[in-house]
Parts: sequence; structure tokens; C-alpha cells
Amino acid sequence: MKAILDSSMTRLTDFLTRVRPVSVVRNIQIILVSLTLLFVTYVLSIPFFGQTRVNTDPEGLFSEGKIAPETIQSVKEFSYEDTEKTNLEKQKAAANVPYAFDKDFGILVAGIDNNLSEDVELLRSILAEGKATPNVVKDRIPRWRNRTNEEIQSILDYSRKDKLKNFIQQYTNLIFSKYCIVKEDLPFAKDLDKAGAKIRNIGTQDQTSIIDGNLVIPRSQIYKDGPVASVLSKLASEKLPNVSDSLLKAVSRIGLYYVYSYPACNYNPEETENARMRASNSVPIQKSRIQANEVIVRAGDVITPEVKLKLEMMNRYATRANLASIVSIFLTQCVLIVIVGFYLIRYRPNRLNDLSSNLIIFFTLWIVIASIYLLSKIFYATDSDLSRVYYFGMFVPVGMLCLLLGFVYDEQLSIAIGFFLAFAVFFASRYNPTSFMLAFTVAVMSSIYGRRLLKRIDFLKAGFLLTFVQILITTAGYLFDGREFYVSTGAGFFRDLTNSNLFRITVMCFVNGFASATAVQFLLPLYEYIFNIPTRFKLIELADTGHPLLQQLLTKAPSTYTHTFMVAALSERAAQNLNLDRLLVRVGVYFHDIGKIPNAGFFVENQHLIPKPEHIDKNNPALAAKTVIDHVLDGIEMAKKARLPREIISFIPEHHGTSTMAFFYHKALQEISPSARKNINKKDFQYPGPKPQSKETGIVMIADSLEAASRSLEEVSPESLDELIRKIINSKLAENQLDESGLTIGDLEIIKTSFKEVLLSSLHQRPKYPKPEDTKALEAAGTKKNKK
Repeated sequence: MKAILDSSMTRLTDFLTRVRPVSVVRNIQIILVSLTLLFVTYVLSIPFFGQTRVNTDPEGLFSEGKIAPETIQSVKEFSYEDTEKTNLEKQKAAANVPYAFDKDFGILVAGIDNNLSEDVELLRSILAEGKATPNVVKDRIPRWRNRTNEEIQSILDYSRKDKLKNFIQQYTNLIFSKYCIVKEDLPFAKDLDKAGAKIRNIGTQDQTSIIDGNLVIPRSQIYKDGPVASVLSKLASEKLPNVSDSLLKAVSRIGLYYVYSYPACNYNPEETENARMRASNSVPIQKSRIQANEVIVRAGDVITPEVKLKLEMMNRYATRANLASIVSIFLTQCVLIVIVGFYLIRYRPNRLNDLSSNLIIFFTLWIVIASIYLLSKIFYATDSDLSRVYYFGMFVPVGMLCLLLGFVYDEQLSIAIGFFLAFAVFFASRYNPTSFMLAFTVAVMSSIYGRRLLKRIDFLKAGFLLTFVQILITTAGYLFDGREFYVSTGAGFFRDLTNSNLFRITVMCFVNGFASATAVQFLLPLYEYIFNIPTRFKLIELADTGHPLLQQLLTKAPSTYTHTFMVAALSERAAQNLNLDRLLVRVGVYFHDIGKIPNAGFFVENQHLIPKPEHIDKNNPALAAKTVIDHVLDGIEMAKKARLPREIISFIPEHHGTSTMAFFYHKALQEISPSARKNINKKDFQYPGPKPQSKETGIVMIADSLEAASRSLEEVSPESLDELIRKIINSKLAENQLDESGLTIGDLEIIKTSFKEVLLSSLHQRPKYPKPEDTKALEAAGTKKNKK
């Protein structure tokens, strides 16, 4: 099973990374760009598509009360102003407004307290005259006239008459302050219990108070047997414990008489109506949403008023396609694609010349565009209040795409794609500038940081970086829009903080930042495996000398193995000084000569280690040249079977280029007559190529020849090395091998210096150690001298 999978993946990798003519790749790019253009235009234009109208007129097929002849389904999602729902919400808001009452505390002093003081003074006068009987008291104090003789007698018998006034006064004050006693019965008593009452207190510092509706009592309820009388009696017993029932009843009845006589609360209908109007007007217009593909009515169902309303709304909002908006979006996307295309042609003309790179970029781009479509459906849902707290750009994973492309390719390409996506986010966010700035800033920062992802900890740093950038831009957006970060509700600092917009946007920025960085870590292994791209982490894995191919090279061609690591040291130092990808160069050199493994003993560096006779006639120059050429072709096949990245495989043919095998070509010319030399094809003695297509493979070409030639130096000195390096470079220039590598004269000077540094440190002259017998002779001579 593993063999089948490996074979399948090898074929897939070969298909994706195969070198194709530029014209073929350009045609593929045109197809991918066209698909992207159509996809983005579709996603951004969905709100502007329309559908067929239905006839809801009285004579129409879908008029109210008729049977629907067919099923009607909305093909697009839209929202509409729902008047019925709005009116219902207004009614609810008005019903929840407390009823307004005015309570005049001046009555407490001017009415109740004054009358109570007068009556208590009359009682004292009666007691002083010695004529205190119930009849006399009721005759002299008219306000106590309705009390029974037993109740009056209990008052006369009460020994603590000095506290009588205070008790009645406290009792009436408590009723006055706790309850709202109104003169007339209230027709809205049931609604009052639900909504409560708002009391405007006149003549006191506490100007407004909210009380339960059951605390508003018509004065007619005071003397009626029921819950009100029971509560008031209980209140009296709490204030005057340890007294007789008759005295308690008399005192409470007298107190209630004063309250009954002076009802201090008055219903304020005008204030109540104004408050309800304000509450009703504060209710926002309610919207209802019809989802895409939602069935509005099915065939055979009755057209109800609710269904008719939905059909009319569908006719209004969903049946017309806004062609102007759709064309505008299409043209804008075309302009953006042209800008990005020119940018890439100008700065990265050869970056997208293979199928795999194009598939990686466009496939990842489509993932983000699809996420924009899905997120917009959630973010702008009717019942969602996300737009009041967040910005749409905070949800789109632009950072994921640009981190990935910046890491795999370079920041220029990543920024270009991020620029295109930022405008897509701008359109999808309904032209919100903060969302555009979020997407664009995240794209630039993640593109730049993508090239700096060297270790696993760097992904964590990337998450913090993207979070920090989003918090800054979101904060700027909040300040610009005048939104509130934090509102204290009095529920406590911690609860206010967790419910604040500041906390919510910070959490969302963290989620987006770290989700983007985590998604890159998830996608990288998939892309490395499917598309066989040489990311830094992939190269680190390939740089392990435990790789099976390198182990074979060590076992079967040990001197080639040694040669490989010397070439790697030379090439890596030059790549480092030229600010090139030295890890790519090192790994490319490790595998550049694996094709020598099948015929290791044929190559001169291994002959002294593999003394067995070779089955190749080296005196046959043509056959020998073919064997040497085969090591390039064998190496390519071995690398493909091992699923090495295309960028690594390119080192195998390009480090030889199309150079001529001078030794065998010269020998072939030497062994035949001058007249027959014209029959020799020089191409049979040239490597298949291509010439080095990058600076990295150009460096390795020079280093490979230099390392082999340096073994023949009789004396290692700066001068001899300068001469040797110059000779090697000139020979490559003479054959035009470096024409397509991009190496400049300045680059070649840096390469010379780099190579000389490495060779001087590795080929330095060692001192000649004396022979053991010479040392013993000197010791013996010294011993004889001491004996004398």
C-alpha cells in the first residue's frame, strides 16, 4: 500500500512540477485568473442578483386568499423593513413604560400633620377637663367620629398617651412614603402591575422613584377588607407591639382616615403618554430576513397576509438585478488583477512559471474568497449585532494567506495577492474603510514576517504580531467612528470589562491572529507533501545526512560524499555573502551527485576506494562520455523517485549545464584521423543541461569544478587560489554557461573571495612531522654525550 501511495505521489509531483513551456503556463494562468475573477465577482455581486416577479394583485395568481399554483422560493438573501414587527415592538416598548404619578409631600405637613396635631390637642383638653368619655371625644373631635366607642375607650385607657401622636404620625408617614395613594380608582390597574409606576416626588430631594404597581392604591381600597387592608394592618402591628387589638385597630383606623382625607398622588396622563411616545420612537425599524433558497409558499398552500407580505417584499428587493453594481464590481476586479499582474511581471517575472506554484496560490486564494462569502452571510444577518461591535475585516483570514505565501515564496508576491484581497474585503464589508485597512495592513505585515519564519516559535510570534496590528487598526476605527470602548453599568468592574466592546474586539483580534498562524502550520505540511515545495522546514528535513540517498552515497561512493560536503561548504559561504538562500544551496549540493551511486567506481575520486575492475572501457571516449552523462540522468530519476523538490532536482543537471567533457572529447579527437574527425558530434560530449537558471546553481557549477581542481594544487597560497578560481570562472564564461544564471561581475568577485576563504582554511599546509627513527637517533646521540 505504501509503495502504491509513494508511486502515485511521485507521479503527481512530477506532473505538478514538470517544466513546461512558458506559453503553456501562461495559458493556465489565464484560465485560473479568469476563474478567480468570476468567483470574486459572483461572491461580491450576490446581493445584486434578481429573480422573476410574482403577481400579488387582487386578480393575480398569488393574491391573498388564493391557493398558490406553484412553490415560490427566494433565490437570494435579503432583508426588508417589517412594519408589523416594528409596530409590535413599539407597542411592547410603550407597554413597559411605567405610569407617571405626582406625589406632593407638602400635603404631609400642611394636611395630615396639622390635622393630627389639632386632634391630639383636643384630646388633651378633654382629658384635662375630666369629661373624657367616648361620646364626648367623638363630639369634640369630628375626624374621630366614625370610630366605635370601644376603640375610643381603648385610646382613653392607653397609659402612654405621650406616644400616641408619634405612633399615628409615624404610621401615616410610612404609608405616605411607601405607597402612592390616589383619589380615584384606576382603570389600568392590571397593566399597572406589569409596568410599575414612576413617581415624581414634589417637595423632597429624591425627585424620582420607581415602585411596583401594587404599591399604587386607590383610597377606596384602604377600608375594604382585602389584601390592601391586611398589609396596612400588619404595618401597624409592627409599629405598635404589645397593645390590645382594639387600640391597634383604633389607632390604625384614625391614621388611615388622615391618609384617606389627603391622597397625595395624582396620575399624570400627559407625562405617561410622552414617555411612551419616546420609548416607542426609540425602537429601531425592525427588519425581517428571507434566506437564500427559503420556501416562501408551497404549491397548494393558501396565500395568507403574512405570505403575501413576503411575496411583495421579494418583488421589491429580490426580483431586480442591479446590473450597474455587478458591472462596476467586475470592472473594478479587472483593474485590480491587471495592477497585480503588472506588478508581478515587473518584480517577479519567473516566480509563477510552473503549475504547482499557480495551483498553490490560486487554491489558497479561493479558500479565503470562499470564507469571505460565508462570513458575510453570518456577519450581516438580520438578527446579528456583530457590526455594532466588530469590523468585518477582523474575521477574514488574510493573514493566513499572506503568511503562507510570504514563507513559501517571497514578500513581493504575497503583498500583491494581499492587495487584491484587501479590496475584496472592502467590497464585502459594504465599503467600510476600517475593514480595508485591517485587511491591507495585515497583508503587508504578514507578508514581510512570512520570510522570517525560521523556527516553530516564530509562528507564535506571528500570532502576536497580527493580533497587535489588528488591535491598533481596530482602535483607530473605533476612535474615528466614535464608538464606545467601555461603558460602566454598575455591575462591577470585571463584569463591565468582559461585556465591554474593548474586551470583545481584543479577544477577536487574538482569535484571528493566532487562527491565521495556526492554519499556516496546518497547511504547510499538506502543501509540502502534495506540491513538494521546498520550504525551510522541508529543506531542514532534507539536510539530515540520514536521508537514504545520502546514506547510499556515503556507502557506495564515499569520496563523492566527501567531495559533496566540500562543495557544500564553498557554495553555502558564497550564497551567504550574496544574501541568497544558503539552506537551499546546501541541500541542493547534497544531492547534486547522487547519480554517481550506480557506477561509483567509474569516477576518478572513488577508484582508489573501489579497486574492482569496472565494466566500462575508458579507452572508448564515446562510451565513457555516455556513462558520465548518465549520472546526470540517473540522478534526476533517483531524485524524482525520492520526491525531492524540483528546486533541489535542478541542481543535478544545472551544476554541469551544457559544458563539454573536455578530457573525453579531446581523447576522441586524438584517436582518429583528421579526416574522420568531422564525423564526431561535439554534442555527444556535452552535458544535457540546462545551463544554470539561478544564481544558486551557478555558484554550485563553479564550486564543483573548483573543488575537484583544487586537489591538484602543489602549493596552497592566496595567489595560487586566486589563479585557480579565475581560471575556473573564465572557463565557464568562455562556454557561456553563466549567461542565464543572473550572476553579475560583482557577484563573481564576491564568489571568488568566499571560495578563497573556505579553501585557505581547509587546504592549509600542514607541518611535516619527523620520523620516529630520526627522533630516536637524536635521543641516542644525546645519551652518549651525557656519558662522556
